[in-house]
Amino acid sequence: MPLNLPNLLTLSRILLIPAVLLLIHQHSFTAGFLLAGWVFLTDFLDGRLARKLGVVTQAGMILDPVADKLVALAMFGYLFAVEGVPGWYVSLIFVRDLTQLASIPVLLWWKKIAFKVAPKWIPKWGTTLNFSILGYGFVRLWLEDSGYTDLPYDSVILPVLLVSGAFELYILLTYLPRFVQIYRGTHDTFE
Repeated sequence: MPLNLPNLLTLSRILLIPAVLLLIHQHSFTAGFLLAGWVFLTDFLDGRLARKLGVVTQAGMILDPVADKLVALAMFGYLFAVEGVPGWYVSLIFVRDLTQLASIPVLLWWKKIAFKVAPKWIPKWGTTLNFSILGYGFVRLWLEDSGYTDLPYDSVILPVLLVSGAFELYILLTYLPRFVQIYRGTHDTFE
């Protein structure tokens, strides 16, 4: 994998996941939020920077969504463990993200099929909603730790969870047929 600046930003997103979760778990919310902010910001910056610098690579196009999924799996797993997000939503995240992650070794290493990743607006909004829910969940942990225990969680986050859940289902249901097309050699891009 070429180690250009955008790919290094993406790798930093993956490598910082344990530090973010450890800091938040230890109630070091300021440091945890700063690192989490960097993790979320790199998702915005890496692809734009790669295009601007003209260093878009196949590895980077695959690594970016892998990093997004690893962030989502780890952080939603943590929030679920501390009862910060409902199980039905985490199940959707896990099914969608693990399905997509599992397709990478199948296509690249087993079948030796090169593919591209060019997400359209619904998957991008899905990731944005995921990161918003994560942000809300971690801020809620911090507020509860600070003594604010009477927060209107359900009325605030439930509508967002329902919309995001619909996005997750749509993404999964459109992903699976595209995987079959790529596997059969009739298409080359996940959209």
